[in-house]
Amino acid sequence: VGELRLQGRMRPPGLAAFERRVQEVNPRYSFEQGAVRLSPAFQKTFRSDAEAWSFFRAQPPSYRRVATWWVMSAKKDETRERRLARLIAESAAGRRI
Repeated sequence: VGELRLQGRMRPPGLAAFERRVQEVNPRYSFEQGAVRLSPAFQKTFRSDAEAWSFFRAQPPSYRRVATWWVMSAKKDETRERRLARLIAESAAGRRI
């Protein structure tokens, strides 16, 4: 914007829009998130399948973080539940999602 101003290419409406922009961007990707954890209810469900939980815990922290974020980042409860069920099924089969 500074360079555009110097070139005289910024008009008042554009400057006003730029000033109103949202400064903070909500983190969208797993690597932008802080520590994301499964909800207590989801963790209890996951732990109830010992084989799946054991496989999941044996995976590298980076995979666990991405998989957890994948489950918890869904907007709808139904989607989170469906993703958790898939994560448990794949983990029980010894496969990553």
